[in-house]
Amino acid sequence: MKILKHLPLSSSFAAILLSACSSANADEWFKQQQLEGYVSQSIIYSSNHNFMSRSDDAASLDMWEAGAVLNSHVYEQLSFSGQLQGRQISQVSGNDISINYAFLSRPLYTDETSVLTGRIGRIRSSFGFYNETRDFPHTRTGVLMPQSIYYDQTRNSFYSADGIELHWSKSLGENTLGFQLFYSKPVVDINEAQEAAGLGPSNLKGDKSLLAKISFGSEFEGWRAAITYYRPEYTIDLNPIDPTIGQIYADNSSFYSENIVSSLEYNQFDWSVTAEYSRHHFNPSVNLDWDRTVTNSLFLQALPNDTAREGVRQATVEQIKYLGYEESFYLQGIYRWCENFESYLRYDYNTVRGSSWANPASHFVDINVGHSWRPDSNWLVRGELHYIDGWSRLLNRDNQDLLTRHENGEYNKRYWTAAMLQIAYRW
Repeated sequence: MKILKHLPLSSSFAAILLSACSSANADEWFKQQQLEGYVSQSIIYSSNHNFMSRSDDAASLDMWEAGAVLNSHVYEQLSFSGQLQGRQISQVSGNDISINYAFLSRPLYTDETSVLTGRIGRIRSSFGFYNETRDFPHTRTGVLMPQSIYYDQTRNSFYSADGIELHWSKSLGENTLGFQLFYSKPVVDINEAQEAAGLGPSNLKGDKSLLAKISFGSEFEGWRAAITYYRPEYTIDLNPIDPTIGQIYADNSSFYSENIVSSLEYNQFDWSVTAEYSRHHFNPSVNLDWDRTVTNSLFLQALPNDTAREGVRQATVEQIKYLGYEESFYLQGIYRWCENFESYLRYDYNTVRGSSWANPASHFVDINVGHSWRPDSNWLVRGELHYIDGWSRLLNRDNQDLLTRHENGEYNKRYWTAAMLQIAYRW
């Protein structure tokens, strides 16, 4: 009971939960429980670069996933859902074992056509159509999700957060109108902050985040559409943040990642077409310690006067201000040959606005074709081929030579390919 009293949720929802806890007898708790699990192993081969594994001109077994999911009816209308997952992309990236989500859920209001539900805890972010289901191999639409929208560079930071959510849905004939509002504290992952922005963060802390989503349509047949707004904010110390002019110091700074995703899908029994478009703005608010920066920068000390240094300072602030502004989309078609076989074709696109297309570090275009075989409800075998232009969705820590290659103007490995095979089992 003490834990619930200290969680940051609305007083009305807290009162409902505490009332249920205080009035329940011991034998009325956890009457229904469902435990599921999954495990998967992938084989990845790629030309020229390491792609989600040590796969550069080699068949890699680095990537694996395993998880356990618990769904429980706690008491009356109060339920619990949680997942523990282990995952590895490569030995450089290391193993990632984490609680993906763990939250309590309870209907707050219901009538004949609508329901309002409250959730509290570590909750899956309803980002686009598929963020909530990207962890389970059997519910994905490929070995990898479209990297334009569901990029693995910031998977942990975007998958879930700690907070409170209100979810309202209303049935309108064959369609459903839904609205979600999620206020939370972002999950902190320093490695992902480094990947996303090329920064050297320390003292990184999640501040607050807001997700709002409206959706309409049917998941099973016909059209469905959604618009998602998501803005997580962080506080951070950056030392250094731009190695091109030496050590730049900026303690007590902050940044936010603003995302707007438009989603559209058409489903039929044996085929479906999905398109999602994202505008992503990474915006740091940097508190430069310029005196400390000048003291530790041989480059700045060598400038002739304060006027020249001020020019560098202003240019640096502008460079940081527009550090990241991306546009991304994917278009995907799936054809279901029968209950056990399906094929898919995907065009996946990401680019940094204002960057030269000649620079492969600023874009990622992936033409992906794949096929899935489900021998039964438990097993899944999936294979796919990728033809890729660019590097912007590669993990930097697995491709340490990318920055050097970019600085030297060596773009000869701009075009490359990848092949993947995944075997997964669920129970």
